Amino acid sequence: MADANRTSSALRTALRDLRIELSINTARVASLAGLNDSDLAVLDIVARDGTQSPTALARRTGIHPATMTGVLSRLEKAGWITRRPDAGDGRRVEIEAPGFARLSEIYRDGNWRLDEIAARLTPREAGAILEYLRAVSEAVRSASREIGVSSGPGSQLGSGAGTLSPSR
Repeated sequence: MADANRTSSALRTALRDLRIELSINTARVASLAGLNDSDLAVLDIVARDGTQSPTALARRTGIHPATMTGVLSRLEKAGWITRRPDAGDGRRVEIEAPGFARLSEIYRDGNWRLDEIAARLTPREAGAILEYLRAVSEAVRSASREIGVSSGPGSQLGSGAGTLSPSR
């Protein structure tokens, strides 16, 4: 049991370290591209997950819908996204991110470094890492949803819903 606790603690610490480094990297990439962190998150989600409605983006990112309107206007004006009518309901719009490809030069060195690390992994190691990271992503996404629901007026943020807590 003690070994399992040490392993769990070491994995959480490594994930927290990764979160910090990713946050720093995101801020630098956003700055180089003339964006802010939330702009980059919206672009990344649309580029990765495909066309989405503004409402779905607001829900996924936790950005208030009124704030999302401003984010999308800013991104559209700068040519990062386009809005198109929803094929099923012409009153709605869908967001696409054709401008995301402009970030490829900024990401080139980091992607090369990640490819170098991946090339050293056996298929079994890569599979285990992918399984773990996907499970962690889902756990954090679920915890984020719970925090979003439980962090309204009158709730206590320290209720234990988070997954990367420094107290663990």
